[in-house]
Amino acid sequence: ERSCCVCCASAQRLEEQVAQEEGSSQALREELRGKETGLQQLRTAVKELSAQNQELMEQNLTLQESLGPPDRSTVPRPPRSAPLTQRLHGEMAACLCDLRSLCNILSQRAQGRDPNLSLLLGITSTQPPGVDRDDWQSPEVLSRKLSEVRQLRRDVEELRTAISDRYAQDMGDNCITQ
Repeated sequence: ERSCCVCCASAQRLEEQVAQEEGSSQALREELRGKETGLQQLRTAVKELSAQNQELMEQNLTLQESLGPPDRSTVPRPPRSAPLTQRLHGEMAACLCDLRSLCNILSQRAQGRDPNLSLLLGITSTQPPGVDRDDWQSPEVLSRKLSEVRQLRRDVEELRTAISDRYAQDMGDNCITQ
């Protein structure tokens, strides 16, 4: 009887162990099913994202084709005419200085004085140093140049008035002597 009890106890332990293993196996199967479901959902999401990505890439290509080749003019670069414009500004600055000198000579003559021979012969220039180095794109330089031109216009107007007055005086003197 004792051996029967040992066998029964052993069989019972084995049955419990099998039941426990079946429970663990069942839990593992359920966990595996959950992971398989999650994996399937991930695969579906990746397929959807891949399709969306493909569609976006096609739209991008269509837009690029409709826009044409990339426009290099959007990159700021100096225009091809920049050196010519710089030379033009230099010539204008030189003319401004020449006009200023001429105004000085004519003012001196209108006042009855002898003109400055250096200015008359163009030997010395009233051109400020570094004119050619001015950055004509700079608002400060442009503002300064504009002020110089305005001053020269005022000087020309004063000279015109002085010459006109001198002419009127000469005409009056001629009328009296005749």
